[in-house]
Amino acid sequence: MKLRELGERGIIKNIFSSFNLAQEKDDCATLDLGGETILLSTDILRESTHFPHGAKPRQIGKFAANVNLSDIAAMAGQPIGMLISYLLRPDMEEGTFRGIVEGINDALKLFDAEILGGDTKEGSETVISGTVIGKQEKSLVRRRSDIKSGQILGVTNNLGRAASGYLFQKYGYQKSRAVDMILDITPRIREAQAISRHGGKFMMDLSDGLFSSIWQMKEDYGYGFRIVEDELPADRNVKKASELSGIPMTDIMSGFGGEYELLFTIDNSEYKSFAEEMESENIHVSFIGDVWEGKNIIYNGENWSDITNRGYEHFSKKPFS
Repeated sequence: MKLRELGERGIIKNIFSSFNLAQEKDDCATLDLGGETILLSTDILRESTHFPHGAKPRQIGKFAANVNLSDIAAMAGQPIGMLISYLLRPDMEEGTFRGIVEGINDALKLFDAEILGGDTKEGSETVISGTVIGKQEKSLVRRRSDIKSGQILGVTNNLGRAASGYLFQKYGYQKSRAVDMILDITPRIREAQAISRHGGKFMMDLSDGLFSSIWQMKEDYGYGFRIVEDELPADRNVKKASELSGIPMTDIMSGFGGEYELLFTIDNSEYKSFAEEMESENIHVSFIGDVWEGKNIIYNGENWSDITNRGYEHFSKKPFS
């Protein structure tokens, strides 16, 4: 069977079943050291896939760091530092490479983290592989397995910015701003730690998009989600992207990767106090549904229907292609 027939999730499932990996299926691997947990994650980016035309070197570096830092955020951790390995074209300008490194350093410094080392090799295109390390008190680490039926489902900020940027670029609309919309992401470190302190349960980042994430959780843990379409918080660019492409706004918000917002749950009994705490800390969250033991479904204001869109997945046909 070809890898494109398996898809990313099938490949991961194959690895877990073949080698009896002890780690849970979280955004980070964990090492428990007494009352503290060390968090480790790795992510790899390729020039031809991840860096849109017109991206600036410093912007590329920040993006490379931030996609790794987002995994630490998904576990409510505090970053410590990052190891970075590069494949670099021999004809790359020194200034371009310096800009990438400076961008990585800029992103890490915002969270008091640093570049810890890495490796450099020659290649036919630029590839950046990061391994990020973080930490958190054991009791505050959030895991996907903390999900339970009856919990309320929330998301940070708005959805659809990256997808809108992709569509803007595809249809030739404000191309330079489209690059910013795709690459200028923010790992939700502060938000995640506050969510964890104030009663957050399950948490993951939306790097693969909402529909992909809930499909993955249904596969891994058996729980489904009931999503209320009108509660999905749309980025201000989604309406224009929908007009340009003819793609429904809900699909733009939910069926594309690159969001890097946090999907999380809280117990129903803690809704009021949690909402008050988020408001007091100036953290914008939207409650978009709940967890149950049935299928993934969505309410359009009149009817519930099955969510059949599995969203973004590597090795599979890409959304909006």
